Amino acid sequence: MPFDVPTELDSLYQHIEKVILSRQHPVTGLFPASTSINTHGDYTDAWVRDNVYSIQAVWALSLAYKRASNPHKRAHELEYACIKMMRGLLFAMMRQSHKVERFKMTLAPGDSLHAKYDTKTGLEVVADDAWGHLQIDATSLYLLMLAQMTKSGSKLIYSEDELNFIQNLIYYISRTYRTPDFGIWERGNKVNNGKAEINASSVGMAKAALEALDGLNLFGVDGPEWAVVHSFADAVTRAGSALESLLPKESRSKEVDAALLSIISFPAFAINDEQLKRRTRQEVIDKLGGSYGCKRFLLDGHQTELEDHSRIYYEYNELINFEHIESEWPLFFTYLYIDRLFARDWEGANYYRYKLESLMVEHDGEQLLPELYYVEKENILAEKANPGSQPRVPNDNVPLVWAQSLYLVGRMLDDELITTDDLDPLGLHRKQHNRKSVNISMVVLAKNSKIKQQLLDAGCLCQTVDEIAPIQAISSEQLISLYGNVGVSKSLGLSGRPSRALHSLAIAQPYVVNDQRCLCLAWFQNEDRDYRKTDPALFEQHIRNELSIISQYWYYPANAVFSILIDEALAEMSGANELFDFIRRLQNREFNEYRVVPQSAKNAFKSGSRRQINFDMPDGNELGARLPVYEAAWPLSTSTEASLSAINELSTDALVEALSQQPSLPDATKILLELGQRGELDRDIQQEDSSVSVKHILYSVYTNALIHRNWLSARSLFSLMIHPTTDMATHVAEITVRQRVLVIGDHPKNQTSISTPLTGEEVFAVFKSHSTTGLAQVIYQELLAITGTLLKIHPEYFSSVRTIRLHNLAFLCAYEMNEASDGSPKSIVDVLATASPIELYETLKEVLVEKHKEFTHVVSSVKYHQRVDSAEGKASDIDWLEWRTGQGLITKMPEEMLLKLWESLNQTDRIVFGDLQSNTVLESKSTLSSMTPGEDTFALLIESLTSDITPSWYKCLIFEGLYAFIQFCEQHPKGNFIDEVNLPLLVSKAAMDHVKQYKNAHPEMSSYDMALDEFAQLTPNKVNYYLSWAVTKLHSQQRIKPND
Repeated sequence: MPFDVPTELDSLYQHIEKVILSRQHPVTGLFPASTSINTHGDYTDAWVRDNVYSIQAVWALSLAYKRASNPHKRAHELEYACIKMMRGLLFAMMRQSHKVERFKMTLAPGDSLHAKYDTKTGLEVVADDAWGHLQIDATSLYLLMLAQMTKSGSKLIYSEDELNFIQNLIYYISRTYRTPDFGIWERGNKVNNGKAEINASSVGMAKAALEALDGLNLFGVDGPEWAVVHSFADAVTRAGSALESLLPKESRSKEVDAALLSIISFPAFAINDEQLKRRTRQEVIDKLGGSYGCKRFLLDGHQTELEDHSRIYYEYNELINFEHIESEWPLFFTYLYIDRLFARDWEGANYYRYKLESLMVEHDGEQLLPELYYVEKENILAEKANPGSQPRVPNDNVPLVWAQSLYLVGRMLDDELITTDDLDPLGLHRKQHNRKSVNISMVVLAKNSKIKQQLLDAGCLCQTVDEIAPIQAISSEQLISLYGNVGVSKSLGLSGRPSRALHSLAIAQPYVVNDQRCLCLAWFQNEDRDYRKTDPALFEQHIRNELSIISQYWYYPANAVFSILIDEALAEMSGANELFDFIRRLQNREFNEYRVVPQSAKNAFKSGSRRQINFDMPDGNELGARLPVYEAAWPLSTSTEASLSAINELSTDALVEALSQQPSLPDATKILLELGQRGELDRDIQQEDSSVSVKHILYSVYTNALIHRNWLSARSLFSLMIHPTTDMATHVAEITVRQRVLVIGDHPKNQTSISTPLTGEEVFAVFKSHSTTGLAQVIYQELLAITGTLLKIHPEYFSSVRTIRLHNLAFLCAYEMNEASDGSPKSIVDVLATASPIELYETLKEVLVEKHKEFTHVVSSVKYHQRVDSAEGKASDIDWLEWRTGQGLITKMPEEMLLKLWESLNQTDRIVFGDLQSNTVLESKSTLSSMTPGEDTFALLIESLTSDITPSWYKCLIFEGLYAFIQFCEQHPKGNFIDEVNLPLLVSKAAMDHVKQYKNAHPEMSSYDMALDEFAQLTPNKVNYYLSWAVTKLHSQQRIKPND
């Protein structure tokens, strides 16, 4: 019979009213997660996440009624039930505005919003430290739903204070990409030990919320301009980059999690890479899918019959007990159902609808989805022996309203009562894969008319800063300061945006600040005196990088606006003409990779994606350009030699007097460094008519060093000006959010490992503690900046690299520069300090590119048992000891190798990586029982076991020995080793085997060290041959032991 829409709507209304709306509290509007109180907890509280998901079906039905040809009054009733719940959560969170204010500064779990509230009152129900409250996915889901409902026409925000609170929630979630939280399962690490992790599902939900709220007027389409909330495209981009680094994994301890289904499709649509989206979905289905739903994650003991309900955490070695009997949740089939409907995969949608309806249980005449299905105790052994063979039974939590609600959303979508655009009025599902080409309006500004003429003579279109009036050119620091006023609410105790860096995308927008039009200069043109800004070649590289980032990530419909300023210091530098020629070619559109449109400031402002900021500006604090200032060069002699000796023995007065005598640049640098060490930079020097401070002279001599491109002096003097900056924190975040560990320090016993983002002050303190001189600190911070930039622009250079050791990169750069260096930290710093900033940038880039190419080529060319005398192409042209030195300094561990190593652990009890006295033994049994093969903690374990192996070429040989062991296990899957596999012993035996085979040709090789040195100079194929032979002999010797 034909489908009757009114009848179907009425049937859905009756079901939703009975199953969902009947639970809504009449005062607070909140929903309990369940009416159940059992051994797993009190579910009568109102969880933020459950409430938002539970209301989805109610909202969808209100939309369905609105679409009907004769809208019913129920549409109004249903919509306001949603509004009541959303505002109930809003009030509960606003009571904790003090926590929002603290958290956006500290990111501390104890300062976070609570994850659940009392259903009857909206008040707190659990203490700050008694629950894993920091669940950023829940707060983000709320904001995402707020944006979607607002876009659909619902009014949820009523006052300016509420608006400012939502703005602060945007700040609250904007650094999710770098914030470990307890995630959707409220447990953090999979053993539930209270250790938070960066979770992909939280990062993805935050990314979606930030993108959804960006530029949205919370008072509706007719709301005033000041009711627009500000999200930041850079935060969206950072979240996206972190997400791509994590996926298809959920976190370091969870290689896959069904929670990821919520971000690959409805409701978040957070993944832009279609291939990555498909891969993640398939990983979830393949590894977690079952007949009754999906497991949450591997080795999840929650609500299994073997779980000990008396404690909340597991021991690592007991996780293996839950293998194959993890509970299966029908909930995840609802995500897959809706996903297939958005993909217009009708066959797939029908499959999941059928599966869901077959899993329902009847209760009070309604077909309901239980929370989960579990294996009964008497069937556990059989299920472990043959996964998927035993029946499962539902638990008592029926229905899981969250699951029931999403099933009903899917059903309404499937029956065409609503459309995908109804569910996603913001169009996130369309934006997910439809990124358009980007036009970039480029504005070139000159500090004065003299510099403008230089640019014009070079064929560049430009204006002076004064000519663009009434438009103002502001720095990124000024924009940061302005955003400190956005979201302020004195009544709620809320300040504005914290003083943190704004980058490429935020700065590429024109701004109207209290009716004053502004263009923001590129972020690398900040107000400090950083020597790197005056290197024209590096300036050109920065421009290229910025244009690439904007081209890749810009998602606004209007043009991006890229503004640069040419000042005196840059214009006077050698190489400025080459920079100007590059700008001319950009403006002439000679580079196909960038869609640059040269424009005047006025036209760029008109065509850009403008933002408006309104706030009460204090009297006398007018907005104006604050541009970098360089003092006139201090009078120095033309000599380039140092003539002063024993400067540290001179008195302060004598040093000050020497500064007045036109010393050479090297001498002036030494004097100023000594005065700085003595704390005398604020000392005044009397001149004929006035006095001048030593600090002023420092700036003047520094300008002189820049003009003469004396980078050693410039960096040395900059060490007296260096201070914590947001850029330092930014570069560390670029590394750590991509799941890399940053190691600072030149010796294993004196190193700091950084695996989570730090503040600028914390980064500064770490570098200072590991730097013997100020110059060393400057160099290593410069290398940090280059590393962070390259990882952002060229992540492929760091493929399979999980730990970035900055001092190793410094060594490789110094070696590459072909300078005489004895390998000590001092000589490395001296070598690098004389290079121009662009030379150091290009050298590190070249090192990374070459090591990546060499590793890829060699690994792909190593074959099993290849003949020692086989042809190896150009292998004879390579210094293999040097190659191993480089590979040992940048350790690569491909995913494929780690998965094969995991399988090989079944064939030995332990693997020894170093000497027996050190903690470098991998215990197979404990590893296999506490981890899964794809989780990052396994890779980090291997990193930790090998981190102290020196020298670096020997470390490379140890890894080659590990490869040989893996190859043997692949070829002999039943060839178990009775005793340990000692890799150093294997390497030494292989080296001695080589000596014995070639003894006649090398009679002088009698010692082990000589044999090892010679062995390290062999090609990888030859080393692999001998190591494979050694592994085979080890296995044979263990098999024929007398006690075997």
